[in-house]
Amino acid sequence: MSVTIKDVAKESGYSVTTVSYALNDHAGIPSKTKEKIKDVAKKLNYVPSAYASSLKSKKSFNIGVFVADFDGPVHQTIISGIAKGINEVKGPYKIFVTVAKSSMNLIKSGIVDLAVIMDSRVSNAEVTEISKIVPVITFDMKVDGDNIYYTDITNKRSVYEVVMYLYKKGLTRIGYLLGAEKSYHNQMRFEGYKMALDTLGLKLDKSIVFNGGKFIEEAGFEVINSYLKKGKIEFDALVCANDELAIGALKALSLNNINCPKDVKVTGFDNDAIGQTIKPTLSTISVDWQEYGKKIARYAIDIISGEKVDKQMIIETTFIERDSTK
Repeated sequence: MSVTIKDVAKESGYSVTTVSYALNDHAGIPSKTKEKIKDVAKKLNYVPSAYASSLKSKKSFNIGVFVADFDGPVHQTIISGIAKGINEVKGPYKIFVTVAKSSMNLIKSGIVDLAVIMDSRVSNAEVTEISKIVPVITFDMKVDGDNIYYTDITNKRSVYEVVMYLYKKGLTRIGYLLGAEKSYHNQMRFEGYKMALDTLGLKLDKSIVFNGGKFIEEAGFEVINSYLKKGKIEFDALVCANDELAIGALKALSLNNINCPKDVKVTGFDNDAIGQTIKPTLSTISVDWQEYGKKIARYAIDIISGEKVDKQMIIETTFIERDSTK
């Protein structure tokens, strides 16, 4: 038979209400009283019922994170950051991670109090529908509406500054490698590239703009290798929408006996760990995705708690110069 809060109250000599407040670290309960009650609860092996707690508050205390899949270092790092951020906050909050295809049924069932949507394939209309049930935080998409909150990084400005950096090195044939078509980050990074070309008075040459279609190494390798097999290389630098694409491109260049950085300079975006170990090491736009996840967790808890927050949360980036552009 499991120990209930009434058992803790009887053993400690306090009312059920006082015990409940003490176990939840309520500010109105003296420290000594809290310590005594917690000691009794520990001695009795009392485990609070999350279900009962959720019924009382009409909250599940679950933060739902809905992803396309579990591949890729960025999403994994963000999810890890969200989990750590939740653990750093005292309270009943938990992370619930699943694929986005099942999101609506789960949300309608009341299993989450807030949805973090990390799948760019979820449509704007679906995000709006979800927001009518619970607050939504979007990642890699921007949807306007009530109960919808937006997180982003300085995508456009960061890529703009990288192109300017390459131009100052005397490079004028700067190519670009795109990632997932529906990704908002992908679109904004490409906008930064085009804006820099316009500022510099350089014509956008579609022959050196490549569409990887995905943010994966294999896509970067295939599209650049296919291009190089056709003949003379027409770019002296290649800006890639993420590190995985850049690593694939570097492998294609090496396979075709093109030296980086001597013949072509290459940059990425994300600062994945592998970019620091390959040869040449990869120059990249760095995002602290772990900290990003932790900030999403705090942002989510503030929203659930009814705190007044901004409708958007923007994270800064930094450029890290390594061997691939020296």
